[in-house]
Amino acid sequence: LAGAELDRADHYVAARDRWIDSVPDIKGGLPIIRGTRITAHSVGARVEAGDSLDEIAAENPDLPREAFEAAALYAKAHPLTGRPTNLPR
Repeated sequence: LAGAELDRADHYVAARDRWIDSVPDIKGGLPIIRGTRITAHSVGARVEAGDSLDEIAAENPDLPREAFEAAALYAKAHPLTGRPTNLPR
């Protein structure tokens, strides 16, 4: 049972290391898709709002779908800290 989960974790770590970067001068150091200004958390928010990874990847044809998968998984595994922005008023 653990073999499949370990394979998924290894795949995530490899994709994260390949595609997710943090550069202090870009977006204040937020995690981004390497070589872009697209934050991992913006991809995660779009997926949570109902956009598919295929739709997001189609808007960025120069990047593979794997980059957006890694970003969405990163955002889910590492939520932003601080006050939530969607509090009811």
